[in-house]
Amino acid sequence: MKRKLAILLSIFVFFSFLNINVYATGDENENQKPITVKLNGEALDFDTEPVIINDRTMLPMRAIFEELGAQVNWHKEIKTVTGYRRYKDISDMFIKLKIGDNTAYRNGKAFTLASPPVIKNDRTLVPVRFIAESFGVDVDWDSKNRTVLLNYDTDQVNSPELIDDISYVTKYFDSGVNIMIPEYWNRGSDSNKFGYRDENNSIQMAVDIVEFKESKTLDQFTEESKASILNNFKDKVIFTGNNKININNINVNVVYLKNSSTTPEVNQVIYYFTHSEYGYKITFSYYSEANDSQFLNIISNIMNTIEISGLTISTKDEHYIEYDPFFNYEIDLDSEIYSSMEVEGEFDFKGTLNNKNDFKYFIVTISRAAEKVQLKVPITNYEFNSKIYTPFKLGKHNVTIEIPKSQDKVMQFSVLNTSTQDIRYLIPSILVEKDDKEIIDLANEITKNIDKYLPEYDKAKAIFKWICENIEYDSESINKSPRSAKKVLADNKGTNEELSYLYAALLRASGIPTKIVKGTRVDEQHVWNEIEINGKWIIADVTLGSSSGDIAEDNISEDETADKKADMKYFDIKRSDYEEKFPETEILEY
Repeated sequence: MKRKLAILLSIFVFFSFLNINVYATGDENENQKPITVKLNGEALDFDTEPVIINDRTMLPMRAIFEELGAQVNWHKEIKTVTGYRRYKDISDMFIKLKIGDNTAYRNGKAFTLASPPVIKNDRTLVPVRFIAESFGVDVDWDSKNRTVLLNYDTDQVNSPELIDDISYVTKYFDSGVNIMIPEYWNRGSDSNKFGYRDENNSIQMAVDIVEFKESKTLDQFTEESKASILNNFKDKVIFTGNNKININNINVNVVYLKNSSTTPEVNQVIYYFTHSEYGYKITFSYYSEANDSQFLNIISNIMNTIEISGLTISTKDEHYIEYDPFFNYEIDLDSEIYSSMEVEGEFDFKGTLNNKNDFKYFIVTISRAAEKVQLKVPITNYEFNSKIYTPFKLGKHNVTIEIPKSQDKVMQFSVLNTSTQDIRYLIPSILVEKDDKEIIDLANEITKNIDKYLPEYDKAKAIFKWICENIEYDSESINKSPRSAKKVLADNKGTNEELSYLYAALLRASGIPTKIVKGTRVDEQHVWNEIEINGKWIIADVTLGSSSGDIAEDNISEDETADKKADMKYFDIKRSDYEEKFPETEILEY
C-alpha cells in the first residue's frame, strides 16, 4: 500500500513540474525572435521592445501614436492615454485608454480590449491593433517572422500638402504640437529647429516649449520673454511691432524685432501661445536683406497649419474630443455619448467630477450652421444630470461643454438629430431656465385651474398677469449684466429684457413655444415676447403690462416703477403697432 502511495505521489510531483513548465512557456519566450513592426514596409525603432500579452502585440504609446500621425496626451494622475488624429476629408478620431482597464473608447464609444495598456520599464505600452485600426490603418501579423505589418494610404497620414505651390510636411514636437513646414527644409542643430539656407537666403524656425511652474497668462509669458531677450542682447535688439491674432482656435501674441548681434542683421518674428501648463514660443529668423514679404508669407503659411493636441478640431466633420479639464476634474460620464450618436431632440448628460472644481454649472453650446443656443447644466454635490437639446431639426448638431468664467473647454462632440420637430422655442437656455424646478412649480401653480380644451391662450394670459402684478420693473439695472429668469424671480424685479426671460421660461415650462424679440428704432431698443398659440404667433409685452408706458401713443417709458396692476391691453397686441414703431427686429438666441 505504501509503495502504491509513493508511486502516486511521484506521478503527482512529475505532472506538477510539467504543468509549471507548460505555463512558463505560455508567456513571451526570451529565446524567441524579437518582434518587428513595419509601417508601409519600413521597420520602426522603439526605445522599449514590443511584447505580446494575451495574444496582443503591445507597443510604446508615444512612438506608435506619432508614427501614425496622431497627437498624444498622457494624463498622469488618472493613468489615461488619449490620442487624436484629424483625417483629410473624413471624420476626426479621438481614442482613450486607461492603464489596466479593458474598456477603451473611440470618439466616445466603448470597446472591450483583450489586453489593456500596461506600464513596462517606465514606458506605457498600448495594443497596436486597436490604435492602428482606430486611425484607419490596416494591421496584419506575420507569425513566421514575428512582424506586425501596418499599412495605410499615404494620402491620409503625414502626406505632403501643397500651399502656394510649395509642398509642406508635418513635424511633431513635445506637448502635443505639430506644424507643417516646407518639405525642402532641413533639421537644424537640434530636433526643435528647422530651416533652409542657400547662397542668397537663410531662414530658421526654432520651437521652444516651457512648462510653467505656476499659472501664467499669455501676456505675462510674452512680456517675460521680451524682457529676457532685452537682457541678453541689450541695445542690439529693437522691437518693431506686435499683434494679437487667433489661429485655429489658439490665441497668439506676435512680436516683430530686429537683432543686430550678428552680421548681417537678422529679422525675427516670434509667436507666443499657451495651453494648459505650457508656454509655446516659435521664433522665425531671417536676414534683414532678404525678401521680407516672401519669408513673411511662408511664416504665415506655417503658422496657419499649427495644431495642439486637444485644442484644434474640425467642427465641420464628425468629431469627439475630451480636453485637459475633463481629466483634471476626473469627469466620469454615466450617460453614453459618442460622435454621430443618433438622438431625437434631446439626450442625457449625466456624470460626476472630483471635488477640485469651484464652479456650480457647465455651459453647453449647441450649434448648427449659423444657429446657436446656450444652456446651463447645474452641478450639485459633484454630480450633474441634465438634458441637452438638439433644437435645429434634422442633421448634425455640434455640442461644446465649457467651464464658466474661464471658458475652458471640457469636451466637444457632434450628434445627429433625427427629429423633425421644431423645439427651438420650447427648450431652456442660459438665461431662460425653463427646466428649473422652481420655474416649473410656479408655472404649474399659476395655471393649475386652467383645464379647458386648448388652454394655451388662457395659460399665457394668466402667466402674463402674474408677472405684471408680482414682479417689479427695474429701471436702474438696465446697463448691468443681465439676470436670468431664475434670478429675476429671486430678486422679484427685472429690466425690460429680463422680464421677457422670466415670461419665456414660465411659458416654455408650460409647453408653450416662446420667442424673445428685440426691436430697434433710431437710438432706442425694446424687448417683448412672441408666443405660439394654436399655430399663430401673438405679441405680449410684459414690461409695458407692468408699467405706464404706451406704445400706441409713441410713449414707451423705461423709467416707470411697476404699479402692481396688470395692463392686459399689452397681451395679444396688434402686430402692426410694433412693426410701425420698430422697423428693425431680431430674435434673441435665448
